Amino acid sequence: MTPELLTALASIGTFVVITATAIAAFVQLRHLGASNQLEALNEFRQNFESSEVQAARTALPQIQELLKDQSHRLELEQGRAPEWAQTVMPAFRLFEVLGLYVKHGIVSRDFVCDLWAPVVIGYWEDFAPLIVVMRRLDTDAFLENFEMLAYLCRRWLEVNRSAYPKGMPRIAPPDPWAAEDDAARVRNI
Repeated sequence: MTPELLTALASIGTFVVITATAIAAFVQLRHLGASNQLEALNEFRQNFESSEVQAARTALPQIQELLKDQSHRLELEQGRAPEWAQTVMPAFRLFEVLGLYVKHGIVSRDFVCDLWAPVVIGYWEDFAPLIVVMRRLDTDAFLENFEMLAYLCRRWLEVNRSAYPKGMPRIAPPDPWAAEDDAARVRNI
């Protein structure tokens, strides 16, 4: 073998090793990204199930009632949220951060919407009256990532009426009580 041939074979071998290393690094980065997404979504789920966020949901009827009173709405314009509105702040922060993660691609929009769209939309619709009053001080910047996330979830649901994969057959059994229950509804009308 000539020295030129040995040099060429060594260069090819080096190229193969570098290519294999780059492919392995790319695969590892993809796994790391997926792991980070799962960790972020698991942390969201844990925080969502926390007593603080559940207390925000429980406080909703009282807050909606307080918002009917002008003095309470004006109280929200004083800068710091009054004590009766403090209960919802953990939920607000949670959805704001999730929206931020989606906006910056830290977690996949499709993944979040597939898992959480009805919940995000429900929380947004329930708390939007409070949020718009609180925005009187801070314009539209207050909880804008939460609002953006709710909008993305709505759009996602419009396109994906079902999360079930298209083209995959369903295996759920037929509803044996559907006709009986339909008849009862008609009788009650």
